[in-house]
This record gives sequence, structure tokens and C-alpha cells, in this order.
Amino acid sequence: MKKILMILTKDRRDCVDMNLLLHERGGSFEVFDRVVFLLNAVTPQHMRYIDAWIERHPQVACDKIIGDGTRPKGISDMQNRCIEKYPGCFYAKTDEDVFVPDGWARMMVEAYEAHRERDDLALITPLLPNNAYGLHVLLTRFYPELLEEHRRRFGGEPSIEPTGLTWRSPAVGEWASRAFLDLKRANGEQRRRLGDTDSYHLFDKYFSIGCIGYDYRHWQRMGGIPWNDEPGWCQWIADNRQVNVLDCRQIALHYTFFVQQEWLDRSSLIEDLRATNLADTMTMADRLQLPRLARMARQVPAVLKRRFGRTSG
Repeated sequence: MKKILMILTKDRRDCVDMNLLLHERGGSFEVFDRVVFLLNAVTPQHMRYIDAWIERHPQVACDKIIGDGTRPKGISDMQNRCIEKYPGCFYAKTDEDVFVPDGWARMMVEAYEAHRERDDLALITPLLPNNAYGLHVLLTRFYPELLEEHRRRFGGEPSIEPTGLTWRSPAVGEWASRAFLDLKRANGEQRRRLGDTDSYHLFDKYFSIGCIGYDYRHWQRMGGIPWNDEPGWCQWIADNRQVNVLDCRQIALHYTFFVQQEWLDRSSLIEDLRATNLADTMTMADRLQLPRLARMARQVPAVLKRRFGRTSG
């Protein structure tokens, strides 16, 4: 069975650059037969960046699918078009702001192979600290000390609700990411704590689809990825009693959900992710936090508009 890696990207060059570097250094491009960029109405500048990356990597078979910029319909449409173009495969997808550990691709395929005979197999995913269900599993099964810290900081248990505190709160998102900021160290510690217990956890709870694997049979059973992407996909899985597989051997990091992005962009989290996991790629501008200052400056007009809007109201 051929293997296709989809990388969804729109405009975050800082994120997709880290994403691609970690995929490259972690061996992803040696596992997948083709990399398909899902380009959701990207700017000419971003397209030039992707084209330059493809040109620098002639050994990687690549393709591009262009989206209309809508969300979520355009994102679902791009994935469906990719699967229609490359049927009968195992597919993995990462958003541009997902950062994977060494061996991620190999482990995703191993997790799939271990469960591919199931007629109800849905999605494969690693542990994502800022995902509601991922954080719940990490804290309640593996990190009791972090569970206690969560209770102290945020006043309760980590919620598994899809629009609960983990999804809404950038403070929770940043704290969860920083707890596992060093991918190499975090994954080594996770495997140590996992020990000889079962590597895979089967579940049917709602979770983020920013870092997933699935096969052609699953897509066929659904009749294609629903127009509303994540909510529709997760609802179909629940309604049809399908089973997801959480690979507890590995932790990947997801920078932010869109509801948290503005707040987190004012933090240094993205620079700290790079400094910790790709230290040799840090530029002087990164070290001086100039990209962070630029992100904050771009937010000023919208912040002023909201402030003055509240005042005039």
C-alpha cells in the first residue's frame, strides 16, 4: 500500500518551515511515497517558499493541491481531491503548525499496521498535549505531577470536551506545550513511563485532526471527508461506532488552535519551540525576538478597532 503525507499550509512560513525540517530530520520523507501540499489560497510569497522547498528536495516526490481559502469546506475539499487523485493509500496529514518527533512517520504506519484488520478503524493519532483528549490521557495516565499542577493553575481536571477549557484557553495551551517542549526529551520520557504497558489506546472521543493517519477504506465508508471537516468527521466516527487509535509511544506538538492564535502569537512560544528543537536554525532575528515583535505589531490595528468599538458602544 502506498503512503501519502499531506501537509496543510496557508500563510505561516515560520510554522511550516519548522514542520518540514522536523519531518525531514525525523525520517518522514523516507517512509511516504509522496508529499502533497494542501495550499489553502496561499499568497504568492508563500507559494514561492513551497516551490523553492520542492526544488531543493528533488528526492521527495511532491504534488500541490490548491484550495479556495474557505474554512472548513475548502480544507475538506483539498483532502478529498488528494484522495481521489491517489486512491487506495494510507494517508497521514499534519497541519503547518504541527511539529513531529523523530520516527513519527514510522510509528504512525506501525500503529496502522497493528490495527488495519479492524472493520471499524477510523483515525490514528499521537498524543497532542494541547488537545483536550490528548492532555486528559497524558495527565491522568502518565503524569500525575502535571495533573496536580493543572488543578492548581486552572482550578480543575483537564476537560475532554471539544470546546472546553483546553481548546478555549491559550494559557492552558501554552502551559501544556511547554511541559513537553523538548520533543526528544519528552518522547524519551514518555516511552520510559509507558514501559511494557499497551502502546495503543482505543477511544471514540472527539479530538483534533491536525495530526492523523487513516486509510482509503475509512474514507470510502464515510463517503468522503465531510464539508465541515473536523466536527463532521468526529461526529461521523461517533455516530457509526468507529474506533480511533491513540499511539501512546509518541508525543507531537501543535502550536495553536485558531481561537488561541492571537494570544499565543504575542508570546515567545514559537521561538522557544524552534530554539529547543531546532537550535541550529535560530537566526539573530529569532534570538532578538524580532518575529514576535512583528507579530504583535500586526495585531495593533485590530486591537485598537475592538477597543474603540467597545468604547463607542
